Amino acid sequence: MSLHNIVLGPLLGLEGEHEKATIYSVCFLSENDVSAATLAYRIAKQSLRSEFTLISSLERGKFWRAEIAIPVTQLDQVCDYQILIDAQPASYAQTRNNLVTDWSFFCPAAKQQVQLAFASCNGFSSDKVRTQHPAPIDYLWQRMQQQQAAHMAAMPYTEVVNAPYAALIMGGDQIYADAIFNEKQPLYAWSQKPLKDQLTAPVSDTLRQRIDTFYFDTYIRSWTQSSALRYCLASIPSVMMWDDHDIIDGWGSQPYRLETSPTYQAMFDSAKKYFTLFQLRGTNNRALQQRNTAPTHFGMTLRFRDYGLLVMDNRSQRTLHNIMGSGKQDFIQGLADLQADWQAGQKLLILSGVPFLYRHFSESDRNIRLSIQFDAYDDMADHWRFSTHYDEMCSILQRLLQFQAALQANTPTKVFIISGDVHVAASGSYREQSGTGNIVQLISSGIVHPPPLSMEQSVIRLASSVTQPDIDLGGGCVLSATLRKDGAGNRFLFHRNYACMHEGSDHKVWVNWHYETIDFPHANDLAVGAQKLLGLTLGYQVLGLPY
Repeated sequence: MSLHNIVLGPLLGLEGEHEKATIYSVCFLSENDVSAATLAYRIAKQSLRSEFTLISSLERGKFWRAEIAIPVTQLDQVCDYQILIDAQPASYAQTRNNLVTDWSFFCPAAKQQVQLAFASCNGFSSDKVRTQHPAPIDYLWQRMQQQQAAHMAAMPYTEVVNAPYAALIMGGDQIYADAIFNEKQPLYAWSQKPLKDQLTAPVSDTLRQRIDTFYFDTYIRSWTQSSALRYCLASIPSVMMWDDHDIIDGWGSQPYRLETSPTYQAMFDSAKKYFTLFQLRGTNNRALQQRNTAPTHFGMTLRFRDYGLLVMDNRSQRTLHNIMGSGKQDFIQGLADLQADWQAGQKLLILSGVPFLYRHFSESDRNIRLSIQFDAYDDMADHWRFSTHYDEMCSILQRLLQFQAALQANTPTKVFIISGDVHVAASGSYREQSGTGNIVQLISSGIVHPPPLSMEQSVIRLASSVTQPDIDLGGGCVLSATLRKDGAGNRFLFHRNYACMHEGSDHKVWVNWHYETIDFPHANDLAVGAQKLLGLTLGYQVLGLPY
């Protein structure tokens, strides 16, 4: 019988390839009475141990971190691990009578083509949205758990599509902190004040502590209520980057004087604290572009088998007039670092929480009015095509085309931008009209948050039926932007979903969107459907497209 409970975790992280080894981190939150912990793991019949380092003492627990360095070999490997406290395996309760004390994950062979999973939007923007969706909250996490467990059990595999997920990329909104303004929550009283009072209201020590506790509790609730999610976070190495709901809806796209107010800054401080601990697993994360105790942004660069991954932090310094801030230079340096050691057959993945290519926000008054009816101004201002971000978008696309062109002569390189945020699945591409440049945009969103309701779906379809305008990058470089249609002629998949991607034997990158289907009256209108659960049928399908 385990004597110690794991409050949160284990959280398994991927930190890239370093000196012929793949670096993974394991973190967990213990109770306060724990003074030391050991990571016991087994690879290729070799039993090893590593001591956990205490990286934060919190009011209601201690957060620990350890690393596993797995030498890159010519064979696939499985790593089994436990967390030992007082020489006994620590555990959490999967069910009332089932304690979990052991976890395993997959480490692919050298130069192996790997299968990655991608997810975003792990929550609900409001209680109303939550109650409108009739399916189980964690239905797709259950599917991912089933897929991973089946693939681990069936090793060795013959096709990459049957390989265990080697990494889980989470593109933002891993929690939803919007409830902080609800009644009985820390900032309800503040939210009822006139704007001029909100801007100057002081933050007492008591209120600051309540804000801090809110973010802590939101992580604990969001990441422990589903045994399937807990399995995935412990058994698939993850790379995470925050988006607005990890802080507050629309963070960075609201007026400067509001976001610099004492109350908003107190929110940001607490959100950043727990994002750094729980999502990044500390500032010692080897993938971070700024590895110091007080990074100004959290962009990451890592190599992993047939992928180079650049993770953009588009929230830490975002304003209405600038998205990346000082992270832009680290992004450029990250591209240079990857290019210097680029290997034939690798693909470049850019993680951007908000997609570059999505629906076109038409300048016509009619479509703007329709959009504002469903999207708050800050949601529109989040998008790269928003007028104040357009030049920055062009600059990033130009850099990606230059990266691709520099490698193209010797090793054709595919470039993908992967994003979430918009609660639909979609894909498209930017093509250089007078060259070979081609950047693919992939969108998977959300794994928990429901899709838009039927009326908003109609608006999205209408706005997206307008031809995407070309992007003139200057110097004769013009990009054509196109949203891709599936076999049924749809540009968008209006279902909860997550995606996985791998390169097949045909040398194409296959992207498979795993999505739920719900069959009930007035399908696609969840508000109506939730009231008519009679005859509801929950289903599951996969949409696969090659690139």
